[in-house]
Amino acid sequence: MTRELRRLEALAARRRLRVRVLRALRGLGGAGATFAALVKLKLAASLGLKLGLAVLVGLGLAWPFVALAILTLMGLVVAILGLIAGSGEAGDLFCPEPSGCDRRERRAARLKQLIATRRAWLDAAADSPRPPA
Repeated sequence: MTRELRRLEALAARRRLRVRVLRALRGLGGAGATFAALVKLKLAASLGLKLGLAVLVGLGLAWPFVALAILTLMGLVVAILGLIAGSGEAGDLFCPEPSGCDRRERRAARLKQLIATRRAWLDAAADSPRPPA
């Protein structure tokens, strides 16, 4: 009975080792392929960013929940930093930068003025008598 129990425990240990090795190989393969693609396509600016993205993809292939937790934490940190670095005013949803909105409003007013001027010219040209041909 003890020999059978040892054999079953050895089988379970080999299975755990096989799962760990395959998970590590899957993660390393994904990280290596991602790093090679980032280097080839020149998508990320620095080598550190390329390595970080490759590690995150490899981690996502090996342990998806850990990678999801890291991405969620990074998103939370970015959101908090965005709130802290904000101007203190609650900006308009369509215009986060007030100076850009002022410029946009001035351009829209100028466009309306130009349209009105052109219509006035066309109306004036239509009202003027044409010389006989």
